Amino acid sequence: MSEHFFDAKYYDDNLYGIGDIKNSVKKLIKQVNYLSNHEKQQLVNCCFFAACAHEGQIRQSREPYICHPIKVAEILAKDVRFDLVILEAAILHDVIEDTPVSKVEVITAFSQEVADLVDGVSKLEKDKSLSAKELQAKTFEKLAHAMQADPRVVMIKLADRMHNMQTLDSLRPEKRRRIARETLEVYVPIASRLGMFVFKEELEELVFKQIHPWRYDVVYRLLKNNQLRKDTIAEVTKKLQMAFNQHGIVATVRQRQRNLYNVYQKIKKSHFKRRPLEKASVPFVILTESIEDCYSILGIIHNLYTPVFKKFTDYIASPKVNGYQSIHTSVLTKDRRVINFQIRTKAMHAVAESGIIAIWRYHNQSKKNLTNKDLPKDRSMRRWLDNIKLLSTLTTNPIEFYEAVKRDFIGFEIQVLTPKGEPIGLPEGATVIDFAYHIHTDIGNYLESAKVNDIKVAVDFELSDGQTVELFTNALSTPQSHWLKLVKTARARTALRHYFRSFSDDELAQMGYKEMKSYLVKKKNNCSNLLDNLEKIATINYQIKLKSLLKKIALSDIKRENIFTELQKLTYPKGKVSIVSINVYNQPGVLAFVTDIIAKYEANILRISFPEEVRSKEMLMIFEIYIELDSQLKGIIASLKTLDLIKHIEHEETK
Repeated sequence: MSEHFFDAKYYDDNLYGIGDIKNSVKKLIKQVNYLSNHEKQQLVNCCFFAACAHEGQIRQSREPYICHPIKVAEILAKDVRFDLVILEAAILHDVIEDTPVSKVEVITAFSQEVADLVDGVSKLEKDKSLSAKELQAKTFEKLAHAMQADPRVVMIKLADRMHNMQTLDSLRPEKRRRIARETLEVYVPIASRLGMFVFKEELEELVFKQIHPWRYDVVYRLLKNNQLRKDTIAEVTKKLQMAFNQHGIVATVRQRQRNLYNVYQKIKKSHFKRRPLEKASVPFVILTESIEDCYSILGIIHNLYTPVFKKFTDYIASPKVNGYQSIHTSVLTKDRRVINFQIRTKAMHAVAESGIIAIWRYHNQSKKNLTNKDLPKDRSMRRWLDNIKLLSTLTTNPIEFYEAVKRDFIGFEIQVLTPKGEPIGLPEGATVIDFAYHIHTDIGNYLESAKVNDIKVAVDFELSDGQTVELFTNALSTPQSHWLKLVKTARARTALRHYFRSFSDDELAQMGYKEMKSYLVKKKNNCSNLLDNLEKIATINYQIKLKSLLKKIALSDIKRENIFTELQKLTYPKGKVSIVSINVYNQPGVLAFVTDIIAKYEANILRISFPEEVRSKEMLMIFEIYIELDSQLKGIIASLKTLDLIKHIEHEETK
C-alpha cells in the first residue's frame, strides 16, 4: 500500500490538524497487517472520508475529533483483529450522529452493512423534551435492539467507551465521575456477560483510577514494589517449567496480572482487617496444547505443592455460561504463601481473554464478506440477547427497560443446569421461578412444580450452584402476587409485572391491600384502620388516590417496607434521641464504616465522643443520634454487628 496519503480518496491537505490525523492513520495501519494492501487502502480512504465529515470538530484536548474514531478502530484491530467492515464502521461511528452525512451517503460510499453498524452505534437525535435520564434510557434501548440484531455493534461501542475512558483527563471532574460510574454500571457488565474480559478488566481499572485516584495509586504501588511477590513468581515459574520438561509436557507459565479494581474490592470487603495486601495470593495462568495436558499439569502442581481445601474448580468439565473453560486450583508454598493457578489450552485462553471475540476472530479468518445470516451463533450470548429483547417488549417505557437491564447485570454468581445439561447463569438467591422465566415467559406463567437434583421442591425454592432443575407446568397454574417479592432476576420481575398489569384496577388494588396486610401481620403490627392510614399516606406523601397506592404496592413500584415506615410515622409522630456506645478495633476507616451505616438508615448524628487516647488497639466511640422510628435503631444495630471491626455495642434512650 502506498504510504503517500495524498493518493487516498477524500484526502485534503487543508484539514485542521492534518499532521495529527496522519499520525493516527499510521498507527491504525500498523495494527492491520492481517488485511490485504487493497483493504488497507480502503481503510485509509475511510479515514479521510470521516475526517472531511468531522472537519472543524475538535476534542477537549484540542486534537481533531476524527482522531478519536480512528483510535477506536485501532483498539478493535489490536485486541480483536476485526475485518474491514467493522473497522470502517468504527471509524464512521459518529458520522451519522454528529455530521451532516446521512445513512444513504454512507451506504453509497461504503456498503449497507457498514451503514447499518454505524446506525446501530449512533445515539438518538437530541430531543429537548426529554430529560437527560430519558435520553440515556432511549439511547440504551436503541443500542440494545441493534446489539440483538448484530452483536458487533456492542463491540464497537465498547471500544468507543474504552478510548473515551482513556482520554477523560481533559473533562471536568464531575463529568469524569459521571462517565466512569455509567461505565461501571452498564459497559463493564456487558463486557463481562459476553466474556470480553480484554475490555472488562481495562474498563474496570480506568474507572477505579477516575473514581478513587489515590486508592488506585496505593494499590498499584503495593503490588508493583513487592519484592517478596517478585521472588515467589520467579521461583514458582522456574520450578514448574523444570517439572513440565521432565514429564515431556509443552506448557507456558505466566504471571496473571492482578486486576487492581478487584484487588481493591477484596480489601474493601475485608474491612481492612485481613492479611495485608503484601501477602495477597499470587495468580498464574498455565497454557498448554491439549485437555489431557491440563489434567497432567494439575497432578504435577498438586504433587509439588499442598492444595488448599475447597479451592478447586473444573470449568473444563463444566464450562461457564459464557463459554469460559479452565481448571482453577490454589496451593500453598513452604512459606505458606497462596498461589492461584488457572490451567487451560491456548484455544480456551482465547475465549477466556476475549469471549465472543474469539469466535469472531476465527470466523473473520475463515470467511469473508459476512452478511447477517452468516453471523456466528453462541448459545449463551444469544439467550442473553433474546432476554434483552423480551425485556423491551414487556416494559412500558425506556427508563423501566434501562433499569431492568441494569438489574439483570448484577452478579450472576451461580450456574444451574437444565435436564439436558445446558448451563444457566443466575444471581445468588435465585429461585425456581427465576429459572423458569429465564427459560421462557410461558413456562414461568404456567409453572406448577419443579424437581432439583430429582427431588421435588416448591417453586420458591432457592437454587444453589451446580444443581439440575426440571420444571413442570400446568395450563391452570397462574403466577402469585408474592412472587414479585421472591424473584431476583430482572426478566422474572418484568415478566410478572407485565402479567399483573393485565388485571383490572380493582383486582390490583385488592392484591395490594392483601400484600400490605400480610406484611404487617408478619411484623406483628396493629392492622386496625389500615385503609384509613393508607389513604392518608397516599394523599399526603404521594399525592395520589388510595387505589393508585394499592396498585403500586401490588406491582412492587413502592416497597412495603417504605409504607411500613410511613405507617409508623403516623403512629409515632415524635422522634427520640438514642445513645449508641460502640467498642471498636482501632483500624483505618472504622469511623467511616459506622457513619455510613447510620446515614443509610436516615438517622441524624447529633454528637460523637472519642476517648482522649486514640492510639490503643481498641477504642470506645459514643454516638448521640436522633431517630424517628424504632426500626431505624434496630437496623443500625443489626448492620453494625455484621462488621468485623465492631467488638461490642450498647444503646440507651434519653428523655
